[in-house]
Amino acid sequence: MNGATAAIIAKKRKHIIAVFRQAHATSPETAQSLEQLGLPDHLLVKIQKLRGVLVHVEGDRYYLDEAREAEVARWRRKIALTVAVLAAISFALMLFLSKG
Repeated sequence: MNGATAAIIAKKRKHIIAVFRQAHATSPETAQSLEQLGLPDHLLVKIQKLRGVLVHVEGDRYYLDEAREAEVARWRRKIALTVAVLAAISFALMLFLSKG
């Protein structure tokens, strides 16, 4: 996956989260259907369901689990930082080895 693709996916994921927040669908009591929220049940929505960020309640309603979303966001940042550090180390090693 290239940087542009990752940015598009991140933007779409943030949009899904924002739609739930704007609709105040953040608890079982305020859960709404994807149709009510104007969201198709596409791959990114399904991924958020699998991660427990979007929680299913009776019928076809879902709500945003804010605590789980924050936990997943922290995990995503850790992964991004790890990749960046590994890329920097790889670059430094390439520079070092090319001079020798």
